[in-house]
Amino acid sequence: MARGGSAAEFVRLRVHAPAKGWLLPLEATPDPAFASGALGPGVTLELLDDVIRAPCAGEVAAVAGERHAVTLDCGNGAQILIHCGIDTVSLKGEPFEPLVAVGDRVETGDPLLRVDLEALVAAGKSAATPIVLVEAGGCSLSFRSDPDGLVEPGAELFELHREGARGANGDPRVENGPVATREVILPLPHGLHARPCAAIAAEARRWPAMVTLRTDGRSAAAGSTVGLMKLGATLGARVEIEARGEQAEAAVEAIAALIERGAGDEIAEPHAAPQAPGQPVILRRANPDGPTEPGLLSGVAAAPGKAIGPAYYVHRARIEVTGNAESPPAEKARLRDALSVLRARLADEDDGAGAAIASAQLAILEDEELVAVAEAKIDAGGSAAGAWQAVMQREAEALRALSDARLAERADDLLDLEQRMLRILLGRESEATAPAGAIVIASDLYPSDLKPLRAAGVAGIATVAGGPTSHLAILAASAGIPMAVAFGEPLCGVEEGELVYLDGDAGTLRHAMAREEVEELRKNLADREASYCAALATAQREARLASGERIEVFANIGSVADAEEAVRLGAEGSGLVRTEFLFLDRAEPPSEAEQAEIYAAIIESFGDRPVSIRTLDIGADKPAPYLPLAKEDNPALGVRGIRVGLRYPELLAGQMRAILRGAGGRTAHIMAPMVSSAGEFAQLRAMLDRVLAETGHAAPVRLGAMVETPASALIAGTLAREADFLSVGTNDLTQYTLAADRTNSDLARDLDALHPAVTRLVGIAAEGCRAHGRMLGICGGAAGDPLAAAVLVGLGARELSVSAARVPEIKQWLSALTLEQCRAAAEAALAAASAEEARGELGRLLGRAE
Repeated sequence: MARGGSAAEFVRLRVHAPAKGWLLPLEATPDPAFASGALGPGVTLELLDDVIRAPCAGEVAAVAGERHAVTLDCGNGAQILIHCGIDTVSLKGEPFEPLVAVGDRVETGDPLLRVDLEALVAAGKSAATPIVLVEAGGCSLSFRSDPDGLVEPGAELFELHREGARGANGDPRVENGPVATREVILPLPHGLHARPCAAIAAEARRWPAMVTLRTDGRSAAAGSTVGLMKLGATLGARVEIEARGEQAEAAVEAIAALIERGAGDEIAEPHAAPQAPGQPVILRRANPDGPTEPGLLSGVAAAPGKAIGPAYYVHRARIEVTGNAESPPAEKARLRDALSVLRARLADEDDGAGAAIASAQLAILEDEELVAVAEAKIDAGGSAAGAWQAVMQREAEALRALSDARLAERADDLLDLEQRMLRILLGRESEATAPAGAIVIASDLYPSDLKPLRAAGVAGIATVAGGPTSHLAILAASAGIPMAVAFGEPLCGVEEGELVYLDGDAGTLRHAMAREEVEELRKNLADREASYCAALATAQREARLASGERIEVFANIGSVADAEEAVRLGAEGSGLVRTEFLFLDRAEPPSEAEQAEIYAAIIESFGDRPVSIRTLDIGADKPAPYLPLAKEDNPALGVRGIRVGLRYPELLAGQMRAILRGAGGRTAHIMAPMVSSAGEFAQLRAMLDRVLAETGHAAPVRLGAMVETPASALIAGTLAREADFLSVGTNDLTQYTLAADRTNSDLARDLDALHPAVTRLVGIAAEGCRAHGRMLGICGGAAGDPLAAAVLVGLGARELSVSAARVPEIKQWLSALTLEQCRAAAEAALAAASAEEARGELGRLLGRAE
């Protein structure tokens, strides 16, 4: 490439794909500024390459300050913007390396920008890359073909045609007449990047006056998107708006108001400091836990258990569609036949959590809009496989572009269905296989990958990406396969075949171990297995402390199959029936009859044992499409749990009626999630009273509240006066008390229910229950942690509800402890300065090493 010179004039100019990727129409871009065409016409490319090349010859007109975008002057005043990823300006340039500078002359195919795609995806950003004509300069654009499908670098995208000089909208701007000016302080945290520049340019072109923006000695025509981007204005910059000509005053005020509203972007907090001009300063992150222990990798716990075995990489190659399409009727028939096969396979799934997830995936397949779009692509000449792949990848990317972690994880269901359908259409078998006893290492896996891995007898699963609430994690936990996720790039440093130790409880993986360490870990696992077998042999006995006190050990469940498994493992009831599995991943809520049938089956599974059914806990990370809940900046602190039920009373009242019908003549135990005030519980009680009056239900009903926030723990005495029982959800209580999102892998080590602040709040809740003679239960993860369980009993809990697999172990553990030991453990935990100190002291006190 050369330095200097100007872009050549042209009559026709072909613009080529700057990288390999999936080509999409611009309106499919997961960003309204690009999708609406506000920045100009063009296409979008889902990147599959890490180098972006010049789509045509020209001169580099701009390189974004955050290094995520390059603008080429192609001649005739036409300029093309290549914007790498969506909302990538917020990454402060970290994944990007510009390979050109402003003024460089480039030829078609010359490298412009290098991008770390893995870092981009890990940051939760879309790799959708718009390629748009941001300045027409008297040119028009025509597409060579429908912008859809896989393209190679250099493939022709569109063609520019010179039409003769004219203004931005075909209208000359009036440069004489009245002059108006106004100064604004730029409130945009990422400065003038593509989205706000497009909004300002569109507004400027509405007015007949000539509008100019000036800052720091630079100026640009307000109607030029690229010109505004080249100003390099950052947060806090003083920007002067000047308009000359007709309606100058109105134009200035309109543009100033637009900028002060954010111009389609977010607005920085008032106290945010201006960013200094120049290259961003990247600070090296410190390790809050001090030096990393050699060979120890930290991820996020996803499924409990521990295992040791050889590392085995599962490289799941995506199925690429090749071959020509037959006639549209034949391809449509193939698509419908494959859908029927897949639906039948999903309907045959009857394995607990797998059945619930299969049901959710079936609901996706029943979406006729997806099928209609695929058939439209077939009508346009596509094959059944190619059409299905394009539709599912587009839908998955739309979910991934959302900020909601749970929805992003549901995108995996779409990609799973995509690959399962392609295997049927193309006659392929699943590639997710591994030797028995192996610890599987993968970038990520889909829910359907779990079945062959389970059949192969793998010992554990560790993934580079993934989330702890994904369907894969749920299935692994149900299958008893330890799993940890979100290890990131360090996991790829594990050598295939070397022995590794996976701890699904702590979310860690240990490798590069000495022989002595391996032998010790194997002995510990063997002892653990022997202990579990002994615990299972006595699991049907009533749970009591060694000193004779009765402690009920229940199970947390989410389906009828879960209930049956819990009873088999010795659960004495259920302290938490999660009802979300009935309400999520469907277009409309379940009927009362459907709910009642499921609740009755669960209650029947437990016989005369108590079963506490939690009312619907949705909102935040568990949205439902049929509830018009507004998008929230901080959904974990928004409308969720009981707040949703009280805002949609008929939904909650209907669930109450269904629970009463399901209980029949047995005592119904109903508890509400996320109660944080006495007023909320009073509304809940009044609703139950109305339902009882309407239905004439005569059997006993116990109404409880979950303690999941510091607020509810602190007013537990008030709640206990009105409630029949309280149950502490330690997972949420811990995250809210410690201000640490439990889905954030960076904070995984900080989330420990034995933190003294959490322990003290549980103690306060226990005291509130004692004051009013109410039972305190625990249904969070801490109940299944042996050390924490001893503390919870010492604080006053008399019901521990754990995952079904933990029931035998917790019953055996408690049978070896006296109440005096548990109270001493509670005192030690309350006196500790940290969770780490508490665990160390409890290990010594109770004779249990972790």
